[in-house]
Amino acid sequence: MIPRIDLHVHSQFSPCAENVSVRGDAALAVEKGIEVMAITDHGTEPQPRWLDRYFAELERVRREFEGRLTLLAGMEVDVVDGRLVVESGVLRRLDVVVASVHEIPQGVDAAGYWRRCVLGAVRSGSARVLGHPTWVYGYRVELVEGEAGAPEGRVVRLPVEHVLEVLDEAREAGVAVELNYHHRDPNPLFVKLAVERGVELAPDSDAHNLSEIGNWSWYEQALRAAGVRPEAVRWLDPGKLG
Repeated sequence: MIPRIDLHVHSQFSPCAENVSVRGDAALAVEKGIEVMAITDHGTEPQPRWLDRYFAELERVRREFEGRLTLLAGMEVDVVDGRLVVESGVLRRLDVVVASVHEIPQGVDAAGYWRRCVLGAVRSGSARVLGHPTWVYGYRVELVEGEAGAPEGRVVRLPVEHVLEVLDEAREAGVAVELNYHHRDPNPLFVKLAVERGVELAPDSDAHNLSEIGNWSWYEQALRAAGVRPEAVRWLDPGKLG
């Protein structure tokens, strides 16, 4: 059974949020039977300016839903050139860090940049989840055998050996790969390889709208598309977070 957790949810502290909020997310989580939820707003600078307001609101909502929902402190942190952009002192205050590559600079080796960023996140010691690993803004990410070759248009071709390297290091470091509802990511081959390599998965909504929370049938569909049975998956254990 797919665990009733969601470790990647946005709130009013994300500029791209629609109708989500810490309290609204929590209330819907209880309604949907979610047991553990992390509020993970965007960390795009060393010291996010919303941080104090976020922790105050999170604590208020935690008290309101005590006994009905475990609400974790989290952040979706940008990975730029192989480094998490948020200061380590901030990251240590969080229960869960989702590390995501959102952009690839123009004119670089796109596949090499992806590899450097994702390996940097895995090796950081702070990341617990890789966010939408085959979705990068403006690109379509494909897995290919052999050399990556030159990108065509907005397509990033990842050599499978790079992906396997990332997955093996993620398994050893205890970093999970998310099934991301918002972006319908990763692609099926990436999911299949992650399960085969023994990497933990996390069923995450990446919700920017309340309608994206608790869509369990999509996670089942994503596993079927990858040719994976739910009972074959190592799911992330939220009891080991924090």
